[in-house]
Amino acid sequence: MNTERKKHNIILPVLSAAGMLLFLLAGGIYFAGYLQEQIFVERTTQLNEITSQVQVNLENALDAHWNYVTIAVNILEEQEFDTLEDVTECLRRMEELMEAESYSSELMLLDSQGNCYDARGKHGVWSDIQMISGGEERYTFISDSLSGRGSYWAFVRKAVRPFQAEAEGISFTHVILLKDVHALAEYYDSAAYGSRNETYILKSNGTRMHDDIYQDKTIQAYNVLKVLEEMEGQGFPDIRAALKEQNTISTNFRYNGTEYYYCLTALEEYDTLVLFLIPADYVASGAVNMVSAVIRMLLIMG
Repeated sequence: MNTERKKHNIILPVLSAAGMLLFLLAGGIYFAGYLQEQIFVERTTQLNEITSQVQVNLENALDAHWNYVTIAVNILEEQEFDTLEDVTECLRRMEELMEAESYSSELMLLDSQGNCYDARGKHGVWSDIQMISGGEERYTFISDSLSGRGSYWAFVRKAVRPFQAEAEGISFTHVILLKDVHALAEYYDSAAYGSRNETYILKSNGTRMHDDIYQDKTIQAYNVLKVLEEMEGQGFPDIRAALKEQNTISTNFRYNGTEYYYCLTALEEYDTLVLFLIPADYVASGAVNMVSAVIRMLLIMG
């Protein structure tokens, strides 16, 4: 009888201790998972807030360029041109007034046959002519039509009244302002992460600008969205579909053993996506440090 009582007295504390350890272990795992979830929420929330502000700043900067296009259209429609040389000279003077070269901009015209013209003359059928085939009054998109000279936002406005080079029988139907994408970097580059973030300006189909493919960046591929969708742990199997549901999305993934966060926002009117890519250690680092301090304190108290 005493032997049974002794066994009972030994087993009961052991079982109690084991149960307590299992409870603490399960609680610790749950608590750790909860903290990781809160860190993820804090990081994505911060990314969305910063990226939304960048989106507003960039859209405002782009919107302002329509004023220049409208002025150019009004001037050209009020003029009477005899020769093509008269037209190109008018373009040259307007570019001087706009200080186009200083602001990395250029004016172009399209005729009724799709040929493009600048201040230097005619350059054949515009390579982006299919982008304006819908008959709308205006279009904006990223253009690589200036071969070897980089990528530009193209602001295209249809003339209300086509204007002529009478002697040569040329009818001009559209006015185009080209703006170097890199010239607006101050509006889309963010210093919020100590210059640790990478910024990608993408076309709406997810491809990057032709002149930005070979820079020293984490994603070297031309189709950036396709690469992101294939990343380990990336939360959006169809990124374009996710963007249709919410204009700004963010999540994390792992690449070459490093955790990254990205935030992607759409500027629908400008056929443009802005992508920020940041190593996880630099996203909401203050909140993460605070959580780490709480965990250390609990371990010490325990």
